[in-house]
This record gives sequence, structure tokens and C-alpha cells, in this order.
Amino acid sequence: MIEIHVPASKSITQRALLIAALSARPCRVRNPLDCHDSEAMRRGLRQLGVGIDDSQPECWIIQPPAVFSVPSQRLNLGNAGTAVRFLAGLAPHVPGIYVIDGDKAMHTRPMPGLLDALKSLGVDIEELGNAGCPPIRFESLGPEVSSSRPQLVNTRLSGSSQELSALLMSGCRNSDGLEIEISGTLPSRPYVAITIDVLASFGIKVSWQADNEIRVFPGTPQCDEYVVEGDWSSASYPLAASWLTKKPVSLQNVNDESVQGDSAVVRLIRQLDEPGARRMDLGDTPDLVPTIAACALFSSEPTEITNVAHLRIKESDRIGGLVNELSKLGAKIEEKPDGLVVYPASENLRAATLDPTNDHRLAMAFGLVSLRLPKLDIRDRDCVAKSYPSFWEMLELFR
Repeated sequence: MIEIHVPASKSITQRALLIAALSARPCRVRNPLDCHDSEAMRRGLRQLGVGIDDSQPECWIIQPPAVFSVPSQRLNLGNAGTAVRFLAGLAPHVPGIYVIDGDKAMHTRPMPGLLDALKSLGVDIEELGNAGCPPIRFESLGPEVSSSRPQLVNTRLSGSSQELSALLMSGCRNSDGLEIEISGTLPSRPYVAITIDVLASFGIKVSWQADNEIRVFPGTPQCDEYVVEGDWSSASYPLAASWLTKKPVSLQNVNDESVQGDSAVVRLIRQLDEPGARRMDLGDTPDLVPTIAACALFSSEPTEITNVAHLRIKESDRIGGLVNELSKLGAKIEEKPDGLVVYPASENLRAATLDPTNDHRLAMAFGLVSLRLPKLDIRDRDCVAKSYPSFWEMLELFR
């Protein structure tokens, strides 16, 4: 039995850091994930005047400021989508002008719904690059003025659930909270559930009684100590490795009762052994798509993955990336507007060089394929540090 200690959740770490920065008193965040994305979040929060002691890897101490500082330089957050959107969401509470920027890939990742909502809350916004994408200039008169604005916003949030999460976390500090009417179809809903769960741990109430209406009640978050649970997105990789190699695995540091949507990976991998072609709607669990696609190559029946058009605006176009790169192996992959179909190809695959285009989830999916194609060459291997720094060491346990 291979025992794997699953890394802490990146999604929960990012939310805990942001909410702790909005709190009334210091918070100890235990078992955080130290990765590229959380480093970008900490860097940005420090520029906004948040005190962060991360000298002890197992416990970071977050000291919220009385008032957020106005950064003297751009917040350059690389390709950390959560950091970009969550720190943009703070704009109503920052008394002045600041610019959020990212790397070349982030310059093509839009957040129009969030920007429209912030404008309705009184933030002056100037888009300095592609429409709806960083770099973006924010100007606000600060919390006293923003709290007097109407606290009902109607916005289209169809690109990323991170936009809604950013509004919920920031909105709790408005004097009347924030009520959001959502137009369009919201993807990745379980990630909003994660946000609500972390807010609840900090004493903040959120009501989501209708599909298109959600309200965060006013309050100042308070939590002396918050423990980050293990990451089900990361857990998908050892579970998939176990399925591919038939080596049993035991996972440590995961919560079977977690609100994380990616806990569905246990059920999804089990479906790969069921007879007949299968159709999987992964709209709520898009991070599992590369994992399932990698395994589906070695299943006995075709696997269709649907409702994941939003994968095209992640760190890369993940649908196009999976189709283009896995096809190099001789696999038959059919691309669709909102997904893909993977046909079994285990007996016909050949080794090749695969390029994940610096996308951590594609690199890890290609790593899973390498368990069955040992001579596979994968570029940009270090990009896994975005979410799972010890991924390659974990994978070696299954060889």
C-alpha cells in the first residue's frame, strides 16, 4: 500500500488568506499550501499593508491592517487567477489607486462580471490591456464611501466562479453586506461553496436560496485559528496513478465530508471501469478534466467530457491543449466546443514530447500518462509548483 500525504488545498489557502486580511484581529492559518499561487497572494496582500509572518511553514500569522494601504507599485501576480480576482475584489476598501497585473497568460483571462460589479459599487476602473483582463487600474475613495453605495449588484458571472467568490469575501465588510443577482450560468459552483464554508468559519453568514441570488451578510471576519484541509484536486493525481498502475493507495490529510467538489474524483475514476461509453458533465469540477482525460486513454470505452467550455480561459486553453498534445501520442481525441471525447488507445500509443504550455494541470495529467509510457518527454515540468510542488516525487512512488 502506497501512502500519500495530500497537500493542503490551494483554493482554501487562498480564501483563508484573503478573509484573514479582512478580519478584526490576527489569525493563524495552519497547514497552508506554500506554492506559487499562495506566494503571489501573500505578495499582493503585503503590498496592501497586510502583515504576514510565514516563517513557520506549518502556521502563517496574518495581521490585518486597520485600513488597507495604497500600493506604490503594480501588484504583479503572475498567472495566479485567484490572487488577481480576489485582490481586485478588495478595490472598494482600498482608499486610492492601484494596478493589478499578471503575466502574458493572465492578460488573456477576462473577469468582466467582477469588473462590472465593482463599477456599480463605486470603483473607477480603467482597463489597460485586453477587454476585461489585467492590467487593470482601480480607483476608490475607500471603505467609508463604498459602504454608502447601493449594496445590490446585478452581474453576469459566466467565466469563473472566482469572480463571485471575490465579491462575497469583500462584500461582508460593506455596512449592509452585499446582495448579488447573477445573470448567465455560473460554472464551478462547488468553489463558491468552498468560499461560503470558509466565510462561515470566520463567522460570516451567506444565503444562497435561489440559483441566481446570493447574499453575504455584513460583518467583520473573526477567527483566531483556521486549519486548511487537504486538497481533493491534488488527491486526484495519486488516485489516478493508482488506477493506472493497479497499485493500491491510501490518502492522508483528506476530508471525506469536504465541500470540495473535486472529491467526486473517487466516483469518476470508478466510472472508468464500467462497461459502455460514458458521458461526464464536469462543469462543476473543471480541474478534474485533465486527470480524467489522461486515464480515459487507458479505459476500454470512449469517454465524453462535457460542459467545460470555461476550461479555455484557465492558465491555458486546456481543451485545445489536451487535444493537441495527447494526439501526438497517436491517441484519437475529438475536440468539441464545450469539451472533448477521448477514445481508448492504450495499445497504439507512442512516446512523444508534450508541451503543457506552462499549465500545471496539463503537466500533471501528462505525468500520469507517463506511468504507462515511461519514455514520454514532458516540458516545463517545474510548472507543477503552482499547486503541487512535490508532484513528481509523489508520482515516482507508482513507477
